Amino acid sequence: MILLSLLLAGPALAGDYRTVDDVLAKFDNEPDIQAVQEMVLEYSKTDPHYVDAWLSAAKNSAWLPELNVEYDYGTGYGYDYEYEVDPNGLLTGSDVDTDHDVKVRAKWRLDRLVMSSDRIRVISETQDIVKLRDKVLEEVTRLYFDRRRAQVDMLLAPGGDLKTELKNTLRLQELTAQLDAYTGGRFSASIKK
Repeated sequence: MILLSLLLAGPALAGDYRTVDDVLAKFDNEPDIQAVQEMVLEYSKTDPHYVDAWLSAAKNSAWLPELNVEYDYGTGYGYDYEYEVDPNGLLTGSDVDTDHDVKVRAKWRLDRLVMSSDRIRVISETQDIVKLRDKVLEEVTRLYFDRRRAQVDMLLAPGGDLKTELKNTLRLQELTAQLDAYTGGRFSASIKK
């Protein structure tokens, strides 16, 4: 009922609207289709800038080397000690047969800067994302204009019996909920009251 009262606020009669612009101006408090599509792309992470970032990351990952680090600790088989006399005159000793070896090796695959299996996989995933994005945008566009037609119908032909009014209100709520599902609730949140 709240949606219906918001929808019908303003001129009370269908004859008060003289042009298409007069009717559509009634919905200036709602986001336009481009804004809704942007909400969908952001929420679904299918915006082209995400795809570009994935491709760039796949290419730039080749600059990172493969690292191999080895550490060896070994003791000798003998009892070789070094003795020193410290400034206090005490005799100190240390085991000279204890070895600590650290080896670090970095390996770059520069051929992967041109093309790598990761990049090929990202390109393949990108094609799937573009198909998904197109399908989602098509569905959201259809829902948006189905909702707008329902609003216009309710605005230009108000009243009727309770059953028809309830059916139209529920349909409007259903379409709004579907748009909210595709936008993570951003659609309803962006409607100015």
